Amino acid sequence: MNPLVIPILLEKEVNRHTYLIIKDDISILIDPGAKHHVPLLLAALEEHIEISKLSYIVLQSNDYLNLTSLEDLNQKGFHGKVIVNEVGVPYLENMISNDIVTIESLDYKLKFGDGQTLEFISMPFLPFPECYVSIYIEEGFLFSAHLFSHHTKNQKELINSINQFHESVLPSIEFVRQAVKKIKKHNIISIYPRLGLVIHKLMIPDVYQGILSYDFYNSNQVVERKNKKNVSYNYETICNHMLKKLETKYHRYEILDAFKDSEIYLELYPHIEIESTKLAGYKLWNTFFDTIYQKKGVSWLTLLESVVKKYHKSFNIQLPAIYKTTSYLQQSKIEILNVEKKNLEQEVEELSSKITETTDKLLRCSITNLYNQRFMIGHLLNNLDQPLAENKSRCLVLIHIDNLLEINKKYGVHKGDETLRNLVHIINNMKQEDALLFKQNGPGIFVYRHEIDEKSLTALAVKLSNLVKKSELFIEPITITISITSSSELNTRYGLDERVNQFIELAQMRLERAKLKGKDQILDQHTDEKTFTEGIILLVDEDETYQNLMVKIFDRIHYQVIIAKDIYDAYDQLETHNIDVIISEINLTKLDGFQLKQKINQSQNFRNIPFIMVSHHKNLDVVTRCNLLDVDFILQKPIIPEELIGHIKRIRDQKVMIS
Repeated sequence: MNPLVIPILLEKEVNRHTYLIIKDDISILIDPGAKHHVPLLLAALEEHIEISKLSYIVLQSNDYLNLTSLEDLNQKGFHGKVIVNEVGVPYLENMISNDIVTIESLDYKLKFGDGQTLEFISMPFLPFPECYVSIYIEEGFLFSAHLFSHHTKNQKELINSINQFHESVLPSIEFVRQAVKKIKKHNIISIYPRLGLVIHKLMIPDVYQGILSYDFYNSNQVVERKNKKNVSYNYETICNHMLKKLETKYHRYEILDAFKDSEIYLELYPHIEIESTKLAGYKLWNTFFDTIYQKKGVSWLTLLESVVKKYHKSFNIQLPAIYKTTSYLQQSKIEILNVEKKNLEQEVEELSSKITETTDKLLRCSITNLYNQRFMIGHLLNNLDQPLAENKSRCLVLIHIDNLLEINKKYGVHKGDETLRNLVHIINNMKQEDALLFKQNGPGIFVYRHEIDEKSLTALAVKLSNLVKKSELFIEPITITISITSSSELNTRYGLDERVNQFIELAQMRLERAKLKGKDQILDQHTDEKTFTEGIILLVDEDETYQNLMVKIFDRIHYQVIIAKDIYDAYDQLETHNIDVIISEINLTKLDGFQLKQKINQSQNFRNIPFIMVSHHKNLDVVTRCNLLDVDFILQKPIIPEELIGHIKRIRDQKVMIS
């Protein structure tokens, strides 16, 4: 059974709580409160457990507000044991008849029947010399007594409220830091303070950071009030506090060096503090800061300024003279501006780094970590027209794994991804330094050679193919198919953008033709059929600009375009050529595209040729008439080349499958 922790509110004004832990047949009450809390405490306990069945009361401090309830609780039927430290025993022996157990005798641990543990950790001077906290180790519950106490219900104000409470009752931040250091060794899930609300896991790291970075130093030696009018200050003690503040940022030897040859002598051990000085009072106060300014400048004074102003505000101690000088104020502003500038530069650098990282992720394949096809296009646009050495060419190699689909089906996609990564590994190990690898927008790998002779590249392709076949990196033996495309094959009449597109499409089309021959193929412009064409397209359109555009688009993917200006010319071309696809404008001078399709439908020879209708006006009437005539696709001008190419490729693939 998991332990149950029940917070019991004893005093609403300050959110004073006690905590009841119920674990199997054991029940424990943590810090029961004062005598005036007993009626509320008993009423709350009755809802969960009879007072006579309460196993333990744990007293985490021996203060009045924690002890005076015990006598009444004993009279009301509490007969369990009281757990306290050794210092608390004399207070209780004459007060109650219950068994008193010390945390020392328990070896600082209370064991439950199933081996779980409530551990007690000494926290001296928080706020009393003999204090301790309790941790339910297995559950990560910390019962922190005064530590982490606060007076707010607003989470945004929580850290500030804890710091204010600590400063009001605890001796200094040094004791808090030691306590937190002990607590952080445990995985704390929830903190149950004496005053305030429970602090849950998500807030705990911020609470640790917030209280450790807050500086305070309470000491009755700092200020001694002689009478209502006169106040004396122990400036040496205050200066020692300043030394501790400096030590949070600078090494103690650097601090020692700052006061070398001055009228203030420091000692290093056990703490860095003033050993001796002939100076006293306000003269010591001023000399201390003057020395720092002369040796270390404004940055050290800036670090101490918040603490100095706090003493000034809290105890009305005059500011050191150096803080009032014009030169300090000016240099302080410069220092602040420099810090702000440095912080801003760091923020800009971090933002720039994040932008670069994000951009890099967008341009890389998550499986192979190669730059993607989009990045490759940018690279080609920047490099394709660079000067070439004689008898050299730019070459684009496209590589596909022949049995990748079978591996995905047989072993799962993750093994397919691993196969791709292993292929990239092999290519990287054998490639030349100037070879660049890119991931295709599909299952393939592009290799770009900026300057190479084609024969050497073909030899490298053969070598790669053999290495892959012999490799034991793969889950099962694989083969690859390779296409090699040279920049010498590109149409020099095209602009740069068009040539880059043609380069990539030639590589992809050649790879598809290689696959038609079987597995483990290598195809370049010499082994590819020189007169090869994917098919013949009949274009029926009167617009010469559109005609030229279509010729360029289909030349990139090896389609021949025959142009007809009207349906009579179109029919003659059908009789003359083996047409694979017809693309027709609707609006023609003599007869329109609908009449052409109607005439073709009447022909047994031509009715099954795929027909694409194009027009500037695509509406319901056009779509209805096209559907009645069995038009395959209806496209609206201006044509998107990639859309049209996609339709043509699907028509071609369907034809291959039917064949």
